[in-house]
Amino acid sequence: MKCFLLLICVLSYKLAYSQQVLTFEKQLNLIPEGIAIHPGNGTIYVSSFAQKKIILINADGSTANFINEGQDDFLEGLGMKIDTQRGFLWALSNIRKGKQFTSQIHAFDLATGKTTHHFKITDTIPRLFNDLVIDQAGVLLITDTYHSSIYTYDPAIKNLAVLINDTSALKWPNGIEFLDDNNLVVATYGKGLVRVTIPSKEINSLTGYLDRTIVFGLDGLVVNGNNLYGVYNIAKEGNHGNAIIKYTLDEKKHRIISETVMDKGNPAFADPTTAAKFGNRLYVIANSHLDQFNANKETVKGIENKLTPLKLVLYAL
Repeated sequence: MKCFLLLICVLSYKLAYSQQVLTFEKQLNLIPEGIAIHPGNGTIYVSSFAQKKIILINADGSTANFINEGQDDFLEGLGMKIDTQRGFLWALSNIRKGKQFTSQIHAFDLATGKTTHHFKITDTIPRLFNDLVIDQAGVLLITDTYHSSIYTYDPAIKNLAVLINDTSALKWPNGIEFLDDNNLVVATYGKGLVRVTIPSKEINSLTGYLDRTIVFGLDGLVVNGNNLYGVYNIAKEGNHGNAIIKYTLDEKKHRIISETVMDKGNPAFADPTTAAKFGNRLYVIANSHLDQFNANKETVKGIENKLTPLKLVLYAL
């Protein structure tokens, strides 16, 4: 993305990676959570938890609604992925009302923003569709944080199926990425980073990490070759301890062989969540403000003056 007026210049910390902070002054009170970037044109999509919509950011820094608030029953927005082959932005949304949990899968046409697919499940089973990936056939693999599950979802037949449900080896799954066609890496709050082999459904811990606290507190993940990037956002010391971490994996991607803290305690951090790559840059949502939002009974009313405009932090890969 080329520089524009709202760009806060490159910041240099006593770390190995240079950064840029992009601030979007007009995007207020979003409680942003998910991010996806079109690999062809660089358009950035950000989901809003509070406003129940998705915005887009153009290459010149201008922003607009990609879908409007509550469009076709879109709820609290979480993970997103772009399917360029089929021209869709896939997104997950959820809400809890009393004892009822609703989780949804949406597909929006990248050209028009119109809904092309919608799947909804509501019941009393605690459920949270959190993040997703898309395989070559267009089938989605989705983490359910509350249900300790990974689902497959085939849009052609609108079929949601449990691939794995394991409250021990897959406890509190969050971010998910492909390591290769047959293997996934999943961030879990209960077991740290795990490798999931899809055909056999085998789950193994991704060993070799140095900092156990960080590896058990990762949200969004990005895989780039043999490098795995994670967003750590549950530090006990708050945003002073939140961090962006890089793991280098062995040739077969079975274990971690090195670990680097790319950034820690960045002043832009206010509960960083997820990340996406475009070209040779990693884009991270820096300020979701989810802790403040949740502590305020899931509303921004009364805390507007404590929330900062949407910020993305960029790192060289």
